[in-house]
Amino acid sequence: MKAFPLSAILAPQDVSAIVRRYVFPGFLIFSVCFYSYRFLFGMGSSLTTYYDSDAPTWLRILKDGVWVAVLLIGLTFSNAESWEFTRRNRQEHGTFFRALFALVVLFLVMAVIHLFYFQSAMDTFLYWIRYPLEYVPLAFFLPLFVLRWRPLAPLLLGLGWLSVAFLAFEMFSGKQMGFFDRYGSILGSPNDYGMFCGLFIIGLLVCARRWTEWLLLAFMICGLFLTLSRSALVGTLAAVCSLLYLRRARISAAAAIVLLGSLIAILFWRFPDVFSFQQVQYALAHFDVDSSALSRLNELQIFRTRFGDFDLATLLFGTDYFHIESWYLALLIRTGIVGLLLWLAVMTATLVRGWRYRRLSQAHAVAFASVIGIGVASAFIPYPDTFPTNLYLWLAVGTIWMPAFRESPRLRA
Repeated sequence: MKAFPLSAILAPQDVSAIVRRYVFPGFLIFSVCFYSYRFLFGMGSSLTTYYDSDAPTWLRILKDGVWVAVLLIGLTFSNAESWEFTRRNRQEHGTFFRALFALVVLFLVMAVIHLFYFQSAMDTFLYWIRYPLEYVPLAFFLPLFVLRWRPLAPLLLGLGWLSVAFLAFEMFSGKQMGFFDRYGSILGSPNDYGMFCGLFIIGLLVCARRWTEWLLLAFMICGLFLTLSRSALVGTLAAVCSLLYLRRARISAAAAIVLLGSLIAILFWRFPDVFSFQQVQYALAHFDVDSSALSRLNELQIFRTRFGDFDLATLLFGTDYFHIESWYLALLIRTGIVGLLLWLAVMTATLVRGWRYRRLSQAHAVAFASVIGIGVASAFIPYPDTFPTNLYLWLAVGTIWMPAFRESPRLRA
C-alpha cells in the first residue's frame, strides 16, 4: 500500500510514529470520554444508560466516523516496516486469523440471509455487522497502532484518574449519569464502567509499582462496587482468579481487599445516603419488581419458543432478531450454532495463546485476564455489542496475538 504524499515530507519512521504517538492514544482518550456528552448536554437521567436512546443520530455517526478515520490513517500512514511486521504476525498465526476472517464472513453472510428473510435493514446492519464487527480490524492490524503498551501507561493511568474524578463529581453533585443509584462515571453506563474498572483492576494488579497506582486500584475497586453491575463483578472475579498464578497478584489482591474494606467503611460512615441504594434494595427484596430479572425471564421464554423444537434451519441460521442479554444466546440467534462455535473457537485459541505467554509479558498477562473477564461478563450482558467495551475486547485479543518478547521482563510465577 502506497503512503500518502505527506510521507515525502516526513521520514517514514516519523509518519508511522505519528499514528502511534498521537492518533491511537487520541482514540483511546476519545473512547473513554465520548459518553461525557451526556453530562455536557444535560442528559443525566434514569434513562441515560439505555445506551443510544439519548444520543442524537449525528453524534452516533460521529463516533463511528472517528473510528473509521483512525483506521484509515493507520492503514495509510504506516510505513513498510510496520506493514511487514503486521504481515509476519498474521503469517505466523495464519490459522487463527483465517478463523477470525471466517467469523467476519459468516456474520456478513448471515446479514444477507436475515436481510432478505427476517429483519429490517437497520437491525441487520446494527446487530449483524456494525456492533460485533466494528473493532475486529484491531485484531488484524494492531501492530500498526501499537507495538509496546508501556509507553502508553501514563496516558492510561491518567484516564483512570479522570474516571475517578468524574465518579466523585457524579456522586456528590446530584447529576447522576447512571440509573437507580448505580453510577456510570464518565462512561455513563454502570455496566460498561464496571467493566472499565475491572480492566483497570486487572492491569494494576499485574503492573502497579508506585503508591499512586495502588491508590488508583483501591478507587477502581470502589468504582466497580458503586456500579452494582453484577456482570462486571462476576467477570472481574473470574479475571482476577486467572491471575492467581502470579505471586505479586496474590499479594496485591489481599492488599486491595484491605484498602477496599477501609474505604467502604469510611464512605458508609461519612456519606450514608450515597450507599443506601433504596431502589436496588427494594428490587432485591421484592423479586417480582426487579425489572432486570423480569426482562431476562421474558427473553429466555422467547428463546425457548424459537429454539425449543430444535428445528435444523433455526439452529443453523438463527432467527429474526430479538433482544437478549446473554451474548452467547444472541450469537445463536443471529448466526446459528455455526457462528457460536466459531466464536468460541476464536476466543479459546486466543486464551490458549494468552495462557502460554502469560509469564513472558505483562501485556499478555493483562490481555489474557481481560479476555476472560469480558468473556464471562458477556454471558449476562452483550458486551461485544457495546462501546467502548467491544473496543477493549479486540484490543486485548490483538495484544495476545502479538509477539510476547516486545514487552517487559519475565513475570514471576
